[in-house]
Amino acid sequence: MKLSARRAEILALIALLMQLLFFLLTLLVSYYVHSSAVRVEAWHFLGGVGIWLILLLQFHQRRLAQEERLDAEQYQLLRREGKDTSVFEGKVIEDTLHLSVRRLAWLEKYLLAIFAVLIAGYLLVMSYLLYGQIRAGEAVGFAARNLRLESAALLAGFALVSFLFSRYAVGMSQQSEWRPLRAGGSFLLSNTLASFALAIILVLSDDAYLKADLVMAYVLVGIMTAIGLETVFNLVLDAFRPRLKGQYRRAAFESRLLGLFSEPGGILRTAAHALDYQFGFKVSETWFFQLLSKAVVPLLLLQALALYLLTCIAIVPPGEVGVLERCGRPTNVNEPYQSGLHLKLPWPLDNMKSFPVEQLQVIEVGFERNDPKYDEQGREIPELTPIIWTKEHWKKEHPFMVAVKKSDWLPSSDRKPIESKNQVLEDANAPEEVNLKTPGDTGDEVQRTDFDMLVVSLVINYRIRNVAEFAYGDTYCYLDPHKFLEAICHREAVLYAAHSDIERLLGPGRKRTAEDLKNLIQAQMDQYRMGMEIVFVGLESVHPPVAVAESYEQVISAQQSRQASILKAQGQAQELLAQVRGESAVLEAQAQAYAFERSEMARADSARFARQLQALEKGKTVYLWREYLSVLEELLPKMRKYVMATHKVNSWVYELDLKEKLEPDLFKELGIEREKQEK
Repeated sequence: MKLSARRAEILALIALLMQLLFFLLTLLVSYYVHSSAVRVEAWHFLGGVGIWLILLLQFHQRRLAQEERLDAEQYQLLRREGKDTSVFEGKVIEDTLHLSVRRLAWLEKYLLAIFAVLIAGYLLVMSYLLYGQIRAGEAVGFAARNLRLESAALLAGFALVSFLFSRYAVGMSQQSEWRPLRAGGSFLLSNTLASFALAIILVLSDDAYLKADLVMAYVLVGIMTAIGLETVFNLVLDAFRPRLKGQYRRAAFESRLLGLFSEPGGILRTAAHALDYQFGFKVSETWFFQLLSKAVVPLLLLQALALYLLTCIAIVPPGEVGVLERCGRPTNVNEPYQSGLHLKLPWPLDNMKSFPVEQLQVIEVGFERNDPKYDEQGREIPELTPIIWTKEHWKKEHPFMVAVKKSDWLPSSDRKPIESKNQVLEDANAPEEVNLKTPGDTGDEVQRTDFDMLVVSLVINYRIRNVAEFAYGDTYCYLDPHKFLEAICHREAVLYAAHSDIERLLGPGRKRTAEDLKNLIQAQMDQYRMGMEIVFVGLESVHPPVAVAESYEQVISAQQSRQASILKAQGQAQELLAQVRGESAVLEAQAQAYAFERSEMARADSARFARQLQALEKGKTVYLWREYLSVLEELLPKMRKYVMATHKVNSWVYELDLKEKLEPDLFKELGIEREKQEK
């Protein structure tokens, strides 16, 4: 007895309308509760509309083909009895009576494949679009709790109705005439499971537990992608599978993966047929197989229950602490669990969230490291390339705006240290004064001509100090503290660089810079109560951008040469000044000695003249002759002088010996006095 296709046709029509209704209602609910996962499930519901539509057409055509067969059998019966009163030939009438059969054959041969392509394309394209929306979307939080509960109840109702229709369709598909219904029943079962899971998430989740909704959205996108890829794979296999007349061919959109859930016993039947073929006897008729086929579902459920109960055990890794969240709310945030095994309620009631309090985490500001390289054994090769200004050494660099002074290059020892980020260097060696335009003056832009670009590579190490402030703060609570801290570090580095100068960052002020940045970042973290502490701030490299590094080196070289010339000139000036000061001191001493000598000589001459005057008054002529003879003796020490007595008074006779000595005085050259030789 053949079953009527009318019943399957009605089921397909009802399921088609139900899928459309569920799609519209689920899409509306997704916008009310602001849930990405519910929105993905709405489009997942729409994917089953194509399956039920082609099943409706297929069973409708099968019903027409059955009616044609009945008409053909009635016509053949009339012909055999001779009661055919038609004016047309029998062949033409038979072709007319089998028109629906030929249409059915064309539908099952071509239209099923066309619909499979459309369904696969819809699932793949829609999953790609939904994935992009989820990645680009921002978490806005769930709606009010009462609205979430109402939406959860509605989704639970969808799940219940979908489950009943799915089981009914899969049960009908056990009959060979209704075998195509398994495709729609399996797809509807995936909607059932997804709707039930979403109802649980809406009931248990709150604004602090948005991760479950996001994970569920990605899971649903993955399910749609997997079904679409499986449909494409089935299409390729059907193109090479031999076609046997009278043998049922599965549609490409009938998912084998979903069939594992809609009809688990089918796996055992497939395995039984394979064993029957291998061993040569009916393994499926043995008592063990019968027992296993009856106990397979309880065993699977027991295994699933055992796996579910494993969620009651939470493991906190070494170096971390765990906070127990019950329905999304922390219970031991002030006294978190230490590393080890801990018991809790099963998921999703309890969830253990661990935090690496002893691990040093790294933030890199101003640059991006190169991708790691690995050797043949898979070990990472350390980066040992020296950092040279004129060569690229990072994957990407982000230069900072740094103040540049227009004055001469002077030693940094003459500079005043920066006491705060809002203080600009005010000494004579600091950069020139900043020219700021207030919004009420000539413009809204900040103009300055003495800024330059400098690549500052900062490495910042931090760790979690207080888990309560880090993840469950009362005043401040952050979805991604690492990203927020990275933004703080970048902001403080930019502000500090703008209030500093190139020489300070490139020269001996690097240590002071690291200390200042550490204090500034820590102050911001304490202000926002982030529950973290800065352990280390290091300047890995400070240099001008690679594109201008060579020119910068030339400028630095010229400045250093200029400074060297200035210092050399100053040294020469000091040397000349010292020489001039010495000569001046000598001349001054000589002048003072000459003045002293002249004054003393004049004083001595005055005293001698006074004594001579006294002697003249007492000796008169005798004194004059004595002085006269003394003058002759003093002025003519080597000349012979004769005193002769004469009667002439006051007469003077001068005789000069003008004879030239022709021989040298040997006695004198030998050092022997003539008087001793003559004796």
